[in-house]
Amino acid sequence: MNSTGIVRGPCPFLNTFANHGFLPRSGKYITEQDLIDGLSKAVNFDAALSKFLFNFAVTTNPEPNSTWFSLDHLTRHNILEHDASLSRVDSYFGHADVFDHRTFEQTRSYWGDKVTLGTGTDAIIARIRTSNATNPEFSLSELGFDFILGETFAFIAVLGDTETLTVKASVVEYLFNAGSVGFQSPQASGSEERGVPFFLARKTWPDSPTKKQRGIRAMSTGGLRAPGTGVFSLRRLSASSISSLKPETTAANSQPAASPGLPNTAGQYDDAIFFPKVYEDAWGGPDVSRTDIERARIFLLRIATMGVDPAFSSALRGIATDHKHNRTVPGLASAVQTHLYGNRHASFEPTPLLQAVRFMLIKARVPENPFTQRARDVLDFFFDPTLHRNLNPPPPGELVRYAYPSGRLRVCIIGGGPTGLASAISLAEKGAGKVEVHVYERRWVVTENGTIDYPPAAKRRDQVVTLQDSVTSLLTPATYQALFEGRPERVWPGSANIQIRKVEDRFLKRCQTEEFRGLIHLHAEGVTREELAAGKCGDFHVLLGTDGAASWVRRSYFRGYEKERGRSYALGLAFDRGSKGGLPWSQPLNMFLTLGQTRYLLNASDFDGRGYLNMQLTEEEWEKMVSVDGQPIHFGRPGCLRRPDGSIPEGFDEGRVFAPSEDRNSSLWKSIEDGLKLFGFKESEVINVVRIPIVVQAVREGVQMLPLEDSRFVHRPHALVAVAGDAAMTVHFWPGRGLNSGIKAGIALGDEICHALRGGRFAGLELTAMKEYNDFILKLQNREHDKRSIPILNQSGSPEMLGWLLSKAQSVPDEVAIEWLVGAMTQIADRLERRNDWAFPHEANIEPQIRIVLRQLHSLTLREMAVSFPWPTREMAGAEVLPIRSMRPEEKSKWLQQLWGLLTAEKNKELRDKERARSRGSSPAPSNARFEAPHPTTPNSAASRSRSPLRNSISNTVPAAQLETLSLNNAVSDLSSSNSLRRSNAVTSNRLVPGPGPGSAAPDGRPRRFSTASNLPVPGVADGTQLSDGERDDYYPSSGDERHVVRPRSPSPMRGGDMGLTRLLSVRRPNDSVLSDAMALALFRVDED
Repeated sequence: MNSTGIVRGPCPFLNTFANHGFLPRSGKYITEQDLIDGLSKAVNFDAALSKFLFNFAVTTNPEPNSTWFSLDHLTRHNILEHDASLSRVDSYFGHADVFDHRTFEQTRSYWGDKVTLGTGTDAIIARIRTSNATNPEFSLSELGFDFILGETFAFIAVLGDTETLTVKASVVEYLFNAGSVGFQSPQASGSEERGVPFFLARKTWPDSPTKKQRGIRAMSTGGLRAPGTGVFSLRRLSASSISSLKPETTAANSQPAASPGLPNTAGQYDDAIFFPKVYEDAWGGPDVSRTDIERARIFLLRIATMGVDPAFSSALRGIATDHKHNRTVPGLASAVQTHLYGNRHASFEPTPLLQAVRFMLIKARVPENPFTQRARDVLDFFFDPTLHRNLNPPPPGELVRYAYPSGRLRVCIIGGGPTGLASAISLAEKGAGKVEVHVYERRWVVTENGTIDYPPAAKRRDQVVTLQDSVTSLLTPATYQALFEGRPERVWPGSANIQIRKVEDRFLKRCQTEEFRGLIHLHAEGVTREELAAGKCGDFHVLLGTDGAASWVRRSYFRGYEKERGRSYALGLAFDRGSKGGLPWSQPLNMFLTLGQTRYLLNASDFDGRGYLNMQLTEEEWEKMVSVDGQPIHFGRPGCLRRPDGSIPEGFDEGRVFAPSEDRNSSLWKSIEDGLKLFGFKESEVINVVRIPIVVQAVREGVQMLPLEDSRFVHRPHALVAVAGDAAMTVHFWPGRGLNSGIKAGIALGDEICHALRGGRFAGLELTAMKEYNDFILKLQNREHDKRSIPILNQSGSPEMLGWLLSKAQSVPDEVAIEWLVGAMTQIADRLERRNDWAFPHEANIEPQIRIVLRQLHSLTLREMAVSFPWPTREMAGAEVLPIRSMRPEEKSKWLQQLWGLLTAEKNKELRDKERARSRGSSPAPSNARFEAPHPTTPNSAASRSRSPLRNSISNTVPAAQLETLSLNNAVSDLSSSNSLRRSNAVTSNRLVPGPGPGSAAPDGRPRRFSTASNLPVPGVADGTQLSDGERDDYYPSSGDERHVVRPRSPSPMRGGDMGLTRLLSVRRPNDSVLSDAMALALFRVDED
């Protein structure tokens, strides 16, 4: 390599050691001994650890059999350099060896003033999430994962306090930015005690160390137990004695500590304000016998004499001498605010007058006792959190320092649904009195006792949603108790069911508790853009739009609204079982019936017998979702069903009767009717009917500047506008994560706004103040769209795909559809009941119950359910995107373990696929996981669910022939995942089976179409593999009394022929390959010439 010049790499520590001369300053030709000597001298690394690091570093040298490396070699990916670096971009984006300020800014935002193991872990999680969301080639090897964890501890161990396990963030920041630390040689006397090797105990550990000591020692050694032969030849100084880290000083701050000057706070936040010492003299000392108001008047008069503008000086003198109107210090400040500032700051930079009024208010102790609304308003104006603290440049002379009594940040929320209320509660809880929230909602009314509520006749949201425990555990105990009132309804594993109207009612009640008095203000009125611009909402810093999918906030201020990524249609049947209460079937049975297909979805509460039954629609069906007067039915104007006596329910008229219900013989009505029968509901229990458009789309950015024309009534140059909930992103509600995403966004908003507020990042009101919230919204979009909504749309959610599938349903034999559904649902039941968080007892007779339910449905409905396929839960699995700052330590650890497990499993799967491909001599076949129910990944520890037995005689009826080449409709989407079946490539070769029998050629010479290949494996066969005959006997145990007789397949019943269908529901399940081939033929056959 070229021996001229200096090189550096991605490791800030090694770069620093080269800068200080502990390693070759050129950064080149570093040998093992160089590394051992340098790390021993610099930070007292043990020789064994240095050798360990060298063995990895030398592998980055491109020259074979090298005995040295250079620092620039370390940019070789996934050895020492890795994705999700704390200060470098991923190698996918370019120069991974160059310090990147934007990347480090994200890391730095999680540290605070000190780096601890907790804040360090927060930064690591944030960086992993960001890289995983933005880097299409993100990867993290096991070694890289170890290094990213070890880096944070190295900062603490080398530069910080190993007793408290903390280090000043400014010291670490200087290391990253400057590539330098403050090291110096020991005292000449040599009396300093020599240290012990780094990464061994800093002190003598007791024979029986405490749990904390064991944890520290395990982290510090990294599993290495090298002999303690190293020496500490250099003394590491504390941060206070590092000259290179001292803030820059001026003539103004060469004063004692009691009255320090104005420091350079770059890189760290100091919540302090500095005034010229002459202000103290002008105010007067404790020996002056004057009241605060008298001191304030004299002080303002002296300030007036310093003004260069005669009009300004005259106005200020007039305010100071007006004893009639300005009789208090807050009154004086309010007069200055009104007459001299016009209730608006022209800039975020402070002025001398602003600093003078701030000093006056602090000296009069107004921030300590803001008893009146006028005092609070004055403090909010002059100590606005978006204004800079100090003059720039600072005034000459000696300065005095005071704590900065920051005013309140005002957040205006448009929309009082669950997301808006969750955001308000989060902000109020975490703002520590420094955040004031105003919520506007037109559906509310003011009751007689002065509280805010919904009117009795209001149209409420009756849908039942599933709130994940991973989300509700982020709520404070008081809010969690308010939400569930001590009775969370456990249905789906790891979650609780609740009606949306109950979420709204309980959050609304929580907002009006004494705890939030003066912090959350509820307004029973709506707001339009025109009203906002006219000043209806008054002053605010942040406008938050939580006004739903039709948000005017989003339409008005987010020009980059992303084009929709997919669309789906659904019918919603709201039901209320009234005094009967409860649900017809058990919740476990409801779940199994729901997950085994995607045509119908039930979300209901067994507590009160209310909920919604949804049905996915084709484009043609969607157009028929109207009332008899021809008008579309929607939430604002729902339709109804006639009562059994033909009358119209109360609150509806004749024109709003659901049109398809008037034609009882139509296939559409039979499908809707069967949906009710599937879950045991009666028509009389349906209270309204609506059609629901499901549009998957999102904003490109979650935060923007509010246009100036709409900021005329705010007290500063501009405001910020953000969106959350459905206003920020709409998802497919089949996976049930819309409200979960809204609550997470509300919690994240509270976290990031309050964190930025405490760190002074709102000064100047730049978009970067809410960067972390914006990043969270984008990551959440990626998770909920790409990993949940899109898989549903690809499978059967889009109207085009659903229409194509239903058109093929006619070709599916009845027994195939039935057994496919029964197999999927029973296998799902097996898997769910094995989970530790399953909330119900084991039911041994689920399969008979499923058959009894399916026996009630029409033949066509069963076939439509079968071709819709079970939920693609495999594709929807993965780590959740959660607000890091609200996660508990154990949750963070669990999240890291989960992420690492996913990465490891993905890597292992790739290795297995490659190995399988090499052994077969060809590339691995694509998986059929899209069309399977989720398979169990652990042995069945519970009692195995009874299955219909199979015999070899049945399996022997199917020859080993392959399907003919299949051509697919262009409307079928091509799946991008290599682990999913690509429908456009779903072709198999044909093969003639010699000899007579079912597999031989047809009389006309054409081959018969049969196959035992696992084209679309029936649910229940693990990993999509085809079982041999002997294996089938093991998997489906025979009862021993089955006759070895081949029975011909019964034909599908004619319209209305329920007798044949009932008989089919009672027969034993046929061979898996029969179902597999039949489904493949039904969906993918082509017409012969």
